[in-house]
Amino acid sequence: MASDDVTHDVLPQRPPRERKRRVRDEVEENGGDARSASGLERERGSEEANRARDADDIRGFENSDARVIRYAGADALDGGMPSSAGAREDEDEDETRARRGVKYAYKDHTADIQIHAWGDDLAEAYAWSALGMFDYMTPLEDCTSVPTTRYKEIRASGHDLDTLLFAFLDELLFTFHTEMLICTAVQVCEFDRDEWTIRAIVGGTTFVDGETRQGTEIKAITYSAMKIVERESLSDTEIASGTHRAELFVIVDI
Repeated sequence: MASDDVTHDVLPQRPPRERKRRVRDEVEENGGDARSASGLERERGSEEANRARDADDIRGFENSDARVIRYAGADALDGGMPSSAGAREDEDEDETRARRGVKYAYKDHTADIQIHAWGDDLAEAYAWSALGMFDYMTPLEDCTSVPTTRYKEIRASGHDLDTLLFAFLDELLFTFHTEMLICTAVQVCEFDRDEWTIRAIVGGTTFVDGETRQGTEIKAITYSAMKIVERESLSDTEIASGTHRAELFVIVDI
């Protein structure tokens, strides 16, 4: 969604003559009470405005128990140092992300790239995979100091976990290419494993060509070597070795 100062399209207006005739008929129906007819006119206009707002993107995250998964840059997790000081000479990109609490990594895969994301449950892993996709297209660290000005509700459906992941990321990729929305936070509000649907609210900012730093273009999501893993519990040994309760692997076409 665009920022608050963006004017939405004006609703189609009824021709004045037709409106006057309709108001006159309503006056007659209400026993000549013009005030009642005017009230009906205002009420109908309010209903139209409400429908327009409902059809628009959601503003803000939901006030619920659903966690908001955010990309945290150096400013948030490196003791307030400037973002440019976030990376250390003695660590690679994966180590930098791990130190910041980012739960995804990139694995080389021939001409494509594989996103490995994880979390305490699949909803969190799906959210991190989305942030991993956006971070690859444009460095999200650049966006951490920019206020979240845009929010959008994302809905996707499939017939199993693989198709649901594909549909979710594909919808987000389509949103990026058509609306230039850079997603920096994800709130998975519904993760229905009976109907295989997901509903999420994403927040972020706008990609501005020529101003926003570009990463690598992602052309499409693929099913190639897609893997989704869930574990009911972890042993101390597994925790120590960095095993995750939920993790996924998805290859994207670049």
